[in-house]
Amino acid sequence: MDELLAYVKGWRESPVRFVKEALGAEPSPQQAEALEAFAQPGARVTIASGHGTGKSTLMAWLILWAMTCFDDVKVPTTAPTAHQLNDVLWTEVRKWGARLPSLWKDALEVTADQVRYAGCTGFAVARTGRKENPEALQGFHASNLFFLIDEASGVDDVVFQVAQGALSTPGARVLMAANPTRTSGYFYNSFHKDRDRWQRFVFSCLDSPHVAREYVDEVRTIYGEDSDIYRVRVLGLFPRAGDLQFIGIDLVETAQSRHLLPQQYNYAPTILGVDVARFGGDRTVIFKRQGHYSEIVWTCQGMDLMATADRVAVLMDKHKADAVMIDAGGVGAGVCDRLRQMGHRPIDVQFGSASGLANCLNKRSEMWWRMRDWLNEGGAIPPDEDLRDDLTGPEYQFTTKGLVQLEKKEDMKKRGLHSPDIADALALTFAVPVSTALDRSQRKDVADGNFDLFGE
Repeated sequence: MDELLAYVKGWRESPVRFVKEALGAEPSPQQAEALEAFAQPGARVTIASGHGTGKSTLMAWLILWAMTCFDDVKVPTTAPTAHQLNDVLWTEVRKWGARLPSLWKDALEVTADQVRYAGCTGFAVARTGRKENPEALQGFHASNLFFLIDEASGVDDVVFQVAQGALSTPGARVLMAANPTRTSGYFYNSFHKDRDRWQRFVFSCLDSPHVAREYVDEVRTIYGEDSDIYRVRVLGLFPRAGDLQFIGIDLVETAQSRHLLPQQYNYAPTILGVDVARFGGDRTVIFKRQGHYSEIVWTCQGMDLMATADRVAVLMDKHKADAVMIDAGGVGAGVCDRLRQMGHRPIDVQFGSASGLANCLNKRSEMWWRMRDWLNEGGAIPPDEDLRDDLTGPEYQFTTKGLVQLEKKEDMKKRGLHSPDIADALALTFAVPVSTALDRSQRKDVADGNFDLFGE
C-alpha cells in the first residue's frame, strides 16, 4: 500500500509521469509542457493549436489524472457542441481509461456526461457551453476544481461571464484550448489584452509528431503559407482577417459550431437556393434556409438540366418550400423554364442585376452582404469543409463610386480556388424577402435589383 501511495503522490506532482506510467503514453513536447504547467495549483493555461496536435487527448489525460490522483475533486468540462464533448473528448477518455492499471480501470465509470470511480464522490462532467446554456461552468464546489474548456474559441462570451466567479475560485485550475479561429472573445483575449494572466502555448503542426507532413503540405499547396487557413489550421496562429477577405474564417467556424433544429423555426419561411451547373468540375447545389437554420439538401455534378429541374421539384415538395430562388444567369435559366412547365413558380435571380442595397454594386454582392449579416446575427451552417472554403474564398473591392464588388468566380479560379457553388446556393436564399403569409399565386417570378417581392 505504501508503494502504491508513493506512486499516486508522484503522479499528482507530475501529470507527465502519470501519463507515461499509468497510461503507457508518450506525450509530445508540446503536450508535456502544458501538462506540467497545469500541475501547479491556480494554473491558468491557454492553448492555441493547429489541427490534430492532440489537444483533446491532452484534456482526456488531465481528466483521468485529476480523478486518479486527487480527493474531493470536480472537473467541469465544456465545449460549444455536444459532438465535441461526447464524440471526441469522452471517446478519448474511454480509450485512455481502458489503459489504466486494473485497480483503477475496473472501477472507472464513464457515462454519457460523467466520469467517476465507483464509490468516490469526485467526478468529471460534460456540459455544452452555449449562449442558450450559460450556466455550463457554474455551481461547482470542491477542494480541487479543474476547469477544462475544449474548442474555447467557439464558446460564447456570456458563458465565461456567467462562470467568472467559479473560474476565479482560489486554487482552481483552468485549461482551455482551441483552433484560434476568432479574433475576438475570451479565448482571443487570453493571448492578447489578458495575456499576463495566462500561461500561453501555441501547438503548431510543424512541431507536432502527431501531424502528418502530408497534411501540412496539402494545406500549404491549396491555400498558401500566407493564408489565414494555413495560419489557423497549421501554425496555430490567429487569423489576420485580410483586408480583402469578405467573410473571415472566424465567422464561418463560429456559425458551423452552432447546432440548431429546423423545428425551432417553424414560424419562418422555408427557402431553397439553387446554384446550377451542368458539366465540368462545378456542382449543382441546393441549399435550404429556414430562420437561422440551414442545410445542404443536394449536390450533384454532371446532371442534365431536365433531371436537375425534376430534382428541384421533388425537393420543393419534400421541404414544403415557400420559395425557390435559382441563379438564372446561365444554364439555370433552363431549369427555371422547365419548372414553370411543371406548374411551379421559381424566382429567377440574375447575379449581375441591380442591388437592393445602396452600398453594393450588384445582386450577387447584395446577397453575400445579407448572408454575412445573417451569419453575424446567429445563422447556423453545416460543418462542411467545402462550404467553409467557399465562404472564406471570395475577396472584394470598392468601385470608383464606393460600392462593394464581390470577386467574380472566374477571378477566383485564376487564383487557384474553386467556384463557390455551395456558398452561392446559400446566398441565393437572400435574393428577395419571403413571407409565408402570401398566397403563392400572388408571387412574381423574377427577382430584379430594387424589387421587394412581398412589398406593397
